[in-house]
Amino acid sequence: MSRTDPDGKKTPNREENALMLDLMMLRNSIASHSEAVRERLKAYPHAWRDMRLLWYLVNKLQNQLLNTMPDRRILYYDQMARHGKVIIDIPGPIPKGRNILITEKRLAAITEAAMRGECALCVKDGKEAQRCPIREALLEVAPPEKVNDGQHWWAGCEYWNAASALVRGEEVTI
Repeated sequence: MSRTDPDGKKTPNREENALMLDLMMLRNSIASHSEAVRERLKAYPHAWRDMRLLWYLVNKLQNQLLNTMPDRRILYYDQMARHGKVIIDIPGPIPKGRNILITEKRLAAITEAAMRGECALCVKDGKEAQRCPIREALLEVAPPEKVNDGQHWWAGCEYWNAASALVRGEEVTI
């Protein structure tokens, strides 16, 4: 489902987003590596011109698509271009993890929802708390000031107090 902004610009769906990312990678690859094949392309008439035309057309399409998207999506693609990585993965029997770019605002919303819904009601302690997948994820993205070292088996989760404060409507920083 794509959302429409008041100015009529639509958020791209999954397929549109995939194409936009592919165009970004293609444009960057052409810009970064085309000069390396310039001599090789002299073997064919107009090949160098075609390479530059390809870059021009990809750039033009990318700009036209961006003009139909809301500003927040343009910022997302800008951040993706600055900080994203292209990973080529040969699929095998074991699926590999992938990284995605998420804004701090969205991550905070997910974190808060998890803490309100799960962590505030949690009664895990000791090794059970140490192996909690929500705790492991939170330790990665929002580490607390003090982390239980695992030597104190009776210690509970570092996030329980913060989750309880969220439920009480208090301001929480980890």
